[in-house]
Amino acid sequence: MFKKGFAIFVAMFVLFTGFHVVKPVHAATSVTKYVTANALNVRTGPGTTYKVVTTVKKNQAVTVSQTKGSWDRVTVGGKTGWASNQYLTTKKPAAATPLKNLAEGLKTVGSNKQLILVTSNGYNTSNAEIRTFERNSQGKWVPVLTTTGHIGKYGFASAASMHEGGKKSPIGKYSIGTAFGRYGNPGTKMPYRKITIDDVWVDDPTSKLYNTWQSRSKTRGQWKSAENMNISAYTYGFVINYNTQRTPYKGSAIFFHIGSGYTLGCTSTSQTNVVNILKWLNPKKNPVIIQTPIQELNKY
Repeated sequence: MFKKGFAIFVAMFVLFTGFHVVKPVHAATSVTKYVTANALNVRTGPGTTYKVVTTVKKNQAVTVSQTKGSWDRVTVGGKTGWASNQYLTTKKPAAATPLKNLAEGLKTVGSNKQLILVTSNGYNTSNAEIRTFERNSQGKWVPVLTTTGHIGKYGFASAASMHEGGKKSPIGKYSIGTAFGRYGNPGTKMPYRKITIDDVWVDDPTSKLYNTWQSRSKTRGQWKSAENMNISAYTYGFVINYNTQRTPYKGSAIFFHIGSGYTLGCTSTSQTNVVNILKWLNPKKNPVIIQTPIQELNKY
């Protein structure tokens, strides 16, 4: 009797006062969204002061269960937290276009089974893409490594314009020379030479020893300038067989070595990449390196 009377009272109260009964608010249905930033932090709360739970990569899907202003409560990879919805969209990203195999179609590598390809976007940049390839049993080029690196401070130089001290890297196809390092052989099959404090590379164009690796103490007086080989950039690397005829003033000491910025004519990448490439190289597979602006790759 009480319940019935209370219900009548509530109905009459609403009728005469104009108040409405508010229904409970339920959580929104979960929605799938996709990350638009290269890397998006998921945090313990809706704000940048909260700790990062995980980081989500571009185009990765997350499940959104709640929104607070500019922040969404997301679940991804079994973890739940908050992410800025400025970098989330309900639009599904288009399927990625398969990367073109740049080694296929090259005309100058018929006798080679290993290839290092160093390309840049034009001549006047020190930034480069480094790719390695190996032929399989069917003769097809199989990508092995794709990474970034650097070339000369002022980019690439053509064969005609390449000169000593120009701070440019030579374009062309070259065989791979001696592997080297300041420590023991890291596992390469290439001929390996350990650098000592006495080692120099002669860069004096007027010397008969121009563009060769020499002992400082044994050749003193035979050159006016030479590059010290016992430096951190040469912790590991290999010789790019450029200007093996040792033509005066055409450039010397062209190496593939460790580095995180522009070089003075060599090609550089991280130590991990250099060591992995050294371990991969096999002289029985006649490895070569091609260096060129990507726009001129069809010349090779």
